[in-house]
Amino acid sequence: MAKKNRRTPPPPPKKRGWQQIEEPGMPQVVSNRMVRRMAFFCGVPTGLGLLAFPMSYFLIQQGLKIPVAAVVAVTLGCFGLGIVGLSYGILSTCWDAERVGHWLGWQEFRINWGRLRANSKANRNNAPT
Repeated sequence: MAKKNRRTPPPPPKKRGWQQIEEPGMPQVVSNRMVRRMAFFCGVPTGLGLLAFPMSYFLIQQGLKIPVAAVVAVTLGCFGLGIVGLSYGILSTCWDAERVGHWLGWQEFRINWGRLRANSKANRNNAPT
């Protein structure tokens, strides 16, 4: 009868740095939070931009004189705010999975904006010339 090998297997190599993270990437909780914030901060201004044309038409039909340039400016302004809202929704999200953060997210925006600028500056300094 063959002799069984009773040696224990060697322990797995010790993980360091980013290898300690079980799942690389953004946690699902943070991703869902970010999508909700983007939908709100982009959806509200874009919805208002879509309503600007029918509302102005209704007001003009009621006898109110509204310049066409004002209608265009309000509509484009709302759509522009929708684009800004997308970025704000990302940057105002708390990137900590265990903390929700404020509904407006101004503190998180300041923290994440600072991180973004610091990384941009570090990448610029480390770029090969």
